Amino acid sequence: MAWQQFEHGWRRAPLNAPARSLVVLLHGVGSNARDLMPLADVWSDSLPDSAFVSLDGTDPFDGGFGGRQWFSLRDVIDGNREARVSAAYPALRAMLDAELAHWQFSFERLSLVGFSQGSMMALHHVAASAEGAAGVVAYSGRLASTIVSANRTTPLTLIHGEDDDVIPVSELEHAADALSQAGYPLDAYVLPGVGHTITADGVELGRAALQRALGAMSRD
Repeated sequence: MAWQQFEHGWRRAPLNAPARSLVVLLHGVGSNARDLMPLADVWSDSLPDSAFVSLDGTDPFDGGFGGRQWFSLRDVIDGNREARVSAAYPALRAMLDAELAHWQFSFERLSLVGFSQGSMMALHHVAASAEGAAGVVAYSGRLASTIVSANRTTPLTLIHGEDDDVIPVSELEHAADALSQAGYPLDAYVLPGVGHTITADGVELGRAALQRALGAMSRD
């Protein structure tokens, strides 16, 4: 299926109509919606009832090069990162609400897939919002948010390269510990010899996680 551009990114209709679930892709800082669109192209055969949306970051990248970001990295430290993620979330939430309205779905039929900063935003959604999601796949990210949501049912899949020199793999360990202790169903994978990127093994792990999260919906 062909991608259709819209105000906030790109949409890809499911192979089987009508759509029964939605996968939203959230790119990393300095990139744009096109960066993660190949994931949908690979996954669509395995998720023929899912529509895909790849969103552009809500702000222009303040490091130049014409990219987008969800929040600024200028002078970011551990002490102010959570506040920046929290401040950025309402704009993302408005985009998610609009996409769910477009496809006529509730959050129970939404899965979020994030890379790096996009993963931080996806994990913030499940940590802070009451609605949760059908599932989250977080590549090379970190949990920058305090877990306050009473809804701890969203299944989470964390995937991180052991040799990541941008966001260290210790952030996966921190996130996995905090989220599993909070009661979220969680799978975590450390990929040996992998840096700050999504490899073929990571793509396959993400596909399997989405099939687990969304597969039953194709039979509804």
